[in-house]
Amino acid sequence: MKKNFVFSNEQYNPYLYLTSGGYEATTPSHQYGPLGRSGYMLHYISNGKGTFISDNITYHMKKGDFMYIEPKKTVTMIADKNDPWSFYWIRFTGDLIKQYMSRINISYQDPVFSINDTPIVPQKIVEIVNYSQDPHRSDFIYNAKLLEILDSLHNILPNVSSNQSSSSEVIYTKALYYIRNNYESTISINDVVDYLTVDRTYLYKLFKQNMNIGPKEYLTKYRLKKASELLKVSNESITFIAQSCGFPSYQRFARVFHKYIGYSPSEYQKKFL
Repeated sequence: MKKNFVFSNEQYNPYLYLTSGGYEATTPSHQYGPLGRSGYMLHYISNGKGTFISDNITYHMKKGDFMYIEPKKTVTMIADKNDPWSFYWIRFTGDLIKQYMSRINISYQDPVFSINDTPIVPQKIVEIVNYSQDPHRSDFIYNAKLLEILDSLHNILPNVSSNQSSSSEVIYTKALYYIRNNYESTISINDVVDYLTVDRTYLYKLFKQNMNIGPKEYLTKYRLKKASELLKVSNESITFIAQSCGFPSYQRFARVFHKYIGYSPSEYQKKFL
């Protein structure tokens, strides 16, 4: 069995910096988190199974899958009790990384993917971990391999999505992704439908099948969830919080909030501040 291994790169670069990486073969039911991490991270599962929780969504992971973690975002990782996972991982940061990651079709809200037919990404991750043991290792090589990984992901992930565009699961997942990344603006379900280029009735059926509520109600509840989180910790005005969560006016926000939460926004805020 391969031994667990962690390396750190001390050749700091403020623009593009592969900070660390390693290999871990976990024990049954081993749990990490819920905790946040510093830097961006990619985990490649080389064996076994486990559970990954990101943005309060649970993903059941297996060999060949990838997990993506954004800086300071809370995640939980739990190894399977019968077939615990092993994985290679890398952590990276820098001023250029955020720009690059915004061009790749992965995020905190959509953090898992599998590239079964394209081995270059896992190969490069394994290469980085193995290269870290070279006594003549160079920051230039680290960054070159990291850029190869990011470029491959940029080229591969859109193709994965387009090849599966007829899949109801992919359409449903893309709808969730769009809502969670655009709820702050005054989007409507018409915007979601236009983005996906699907029939509104079809999208409604997908949400009913998966959540037993329609997409409009899901958008409303997601905005209320984010608003209630802000009301607990923020001293900003309720009008500001409402607009930050996509509600066009205080009046509409207060009406909807009371309907679903059972309190007015000000009553709810006073309970926590």
